[in-house]
Amino acid sequence: MTPYEITILAAGIQRTLFAQTEREAALMSESVLRRFEGKLGLIGFWIDAPDKGALKRLGAYLSSVLTEMMGTGEVVA
Repeated sequence: MTPYEITILAAGIQRTLFAQTEREAALMSESVLRRFEGKLGLIGFWIDAPDKGALKRLGAYLSSVLTEMMGTGEVVA
């Protein structure tokens, strides 16, 4: 089992990512989120990580990516 599993649901598409490191999980997730550029709708993500600190850091990071995308118009809320 990989230590990090992130599921992203957006525009009716679900992607589940598996990573060995927190950094890899963050980068892969950001890349998937940015593929939804210009697509409207609800975006959600679920994180499974080996500790609460990693859960909080990844959640905060992905939330900041979404906030940035909304500010630049990449995602319409």
